Amino acid sequence: MNVSIIIMHETIFNFWHLNDPKLPLNVLMSGISYCDKNYRIERHGENLFSFEYIIDGSGVLEINSQTLYPQKNDVYILTKHSDHIYYSSEEHPWNKIWIIFNGDFAESLFKQYIPENTYLIKDCNILSYMKELINLSSARQINYSGFIDEVTVILLKIVLRLKNQLEHKGAPTVAEQIKFCLDGNIENRIDLDDLCVQLGYSKNHLIKLFREKYGITPYAYFRKHKIEAAERYLLNTHLSINEISSKLNFADQHYFSSVFKAIVGVSPSEYRQNKK
Repeated sequence: MNVSIIIMHETIFNFWHLNDPKLPLNVLMSGISYCDKNYRIERHGENLFSFEYIIDGSGVLEINSQTLYPQKNDVYILTKHSDHIYYSSEEHPWNKIWIIFNGDFAESLFKQYIPENTYLIKDCNILSYMKELINLSSARQINYSGFIDEVTVILLKIVLRLKNQLEHKGAPTVAEQIKFCLDGNIENRIDLDDLCVQLGYSKNHLIKLFREKYGITPYAYFRKHKIEAAERYLLNTHLSINEISSKLNFADQHYFSSVFKAIVGVSPSEYRQNKK
């Protein structure tokens, strides 16, 4: 590894020694950095991905011939095999939370949701998710496999949040606002009546606008993407079918299995078994 680091103070959680190539995701490190003007990290061609959320401060990221300026409430992304250097400003150095990871699941997330050569997402608050990662990392005793299952779920939430932020740089249409709400609540329940009140339109009009834009009703879209999330959890975590059903806020495991089979063609247990 070719890494050059100069820092003032940070809390680091190191998981390199637990790396398991059989897992679809491995967390290598996570932490909180309280930088000073001398903070600087340089890497060349490493097999890693990273999200770094700027709590406060400003600095510079040079990555793959791009020069970017991450500041408060921004997220910068370090991608696999990239050449990158990043450092804090002298006047207002960064405070930031970060996580470094790799694996097939990471590859899949970035390929599916993050446009190529995207390294900075402006004004995208993921602080609650990053704090959740740090809380998991700081546990005194960690079952690494279970830890990875929990992190997998949080990373999916982060990537969906970043994707939505990238898609809604301008003023969103009503249909885009509905989609943004649905995408951000895949693990929750959504009441379309509440959206009607929030957006000031009738239910029929919202459904019409959404169908015209995306070719599907909001309900069908929401259900489809819940099942896509379930597929990822079945393939990339050790969560039980009941736990996945609960995480995705289905009424019960039986209803979840019924919806899953109607969309995918097989039951959740058959899907997991067939993909092994």
